[in-house]
Amino acid sequence: MANNYPFLSSRSAELHERGKAVIPDGVSRSTVIIRPHPIYVDHGDGAWVTDVDGNRYLDCNNNFTSIILGHANEEIQDAVRRQLSSGTAFSLATEPEILLAELLCDRIRACEQIRFCNSGTEAVMGAIKAARAFTERPAIIKIEGSYHGTYDHAEASLGSDPANWGPSDSPTTVPYAVGAPHSLSDEVTVVQFNDVEGAREAIKKMGSQLAAVLLDPMPSRVGMPVLSADFKKAIREETREVGALLILDEVISLRLGLGGAQALHGIDPDLTAMAKIIGGGFPVGAIGGKSEVMAVFSAEHGDRAAVPSGGTYTANPVTMTAGYACMRQLDESSFERLDYIGNKIRSGLDDVFESLSLDWHTTGAGSLFRIHPHGRRINSYRDAHLDSDESAVMQSLQHRLIEREVYFSSYGMGCMNLATSDRDVDHFLDAMKGSLEALRG
Repeated sequence: MANNYPFLSSRSAELHERGKAVIPDGVSRSTVIIRPHPIYVDHGDGAWVTDVDGNRYLDCNNNFTSIILGHANEEIQDAVRRQLSSGTAFSLATEPEILLAELLCDRIRACEQIRFCNSGTEAVMGAIKAARAFTERPAIIKIEGSYHGTYDHAEASLGSDPANWGPSDSPTTVPYAVGAPHSLSDEVTVVQFNDVEGAREAIKKMGSQLAAVLLDPMPSRVGMPVLSADFKKAIREETREVGALLILDEVISLRLGLGGAQALHGIDPDLTAMAKIIGGGFPVGAIGGKSEVMAVFSAEHGDRAAVPSGGTYTANPVTMTAGYACMRQLDESSFERLDYIGNKIRSGLDDVFESLSLDWHTTGAGSLFRIHPHGRRINSYRDAHLDSDESAVMQSLQHRLIEREVYFSSYGMGCMNLATSDRDVDHFLDAMKGSLEALRG
């Protein structure tokens, strides 16, 4: 077991102090911050990462679900090395873009065409712009608490709480970033996950002003609840009735199966936002959809596209090569193995909680899981929202797990990669039991 966290005399602590002089908070991603200092990684190998002080951790986050095969995958590395010797970025097109687009269109049922970008945030933003251009309407509906990147409209009600989230049948649209435009409440309507009647009513009410409904089929920040069949049916029926589009955010859920969550749930979206695993460990995003909708990105007939899109590093051959090398290694047996790992972890965690007489439980699917430090059944964001005491417990749990060679999020989200062995799963479960016992004192 490592020394007690925080490691105040460590190189990680030293780097954090150094970083704070030139970077606000010392790091450029708020998601990697751990108080009083983050862990700085040196390298990764398979299911494990090693920090700059030589401590090893089982990685139960995998760069927020983007690493699916394992760290430093040999086939991806070989493909990227070959591409590096030919150049990294050009102001001309390259074939790897087509290879990855062909693979994705072949696998993702609702994607007849693909447009690449550089992140999940860009993918969602591009999908919203495409929906607005196609429908010539301004407004969207999103799910309370659901994370879709850092675009103001997609962030609405991401961090709402009992003090401001409003009535359950008509949630308040709450800006996430300070300074977000006041018009946000006119352009974004919020509904609760799995609220069938609330979704139907909101879509009908917005009617001819509604461009799209933005839906993550298993949103982590909402607690990874099970998607209600009636809820998805209601959204699809009502959007078609009013002429709006359905945008499915598969940035994370694409790792649930060969055809993504839409294949598992039988969802037929008009647009799909993708990122994370399709980049093979490199920055990536993509918007996919029906050809008639994707035509808003085309300037084939000489006019400016309805939605012009570019980006200096968009579809760069290194990312496209890495993504193709990653995705072509994934087959049905890969996702069966990921399902096995996830099921073993979820059932193992529930057994640990029961053995310690804790009223905790897990949710999730495939290689994804979420720990809930309470007994509330998870159906929507308000069920999963942690109060101050619950948040403090989860942050302490993260620290105790670090001491037991496990890297895990502070809000309970976990994700495993294909390099995870049964022995690794046992290590995680043993570390979880030891950490919870330590919290009890």
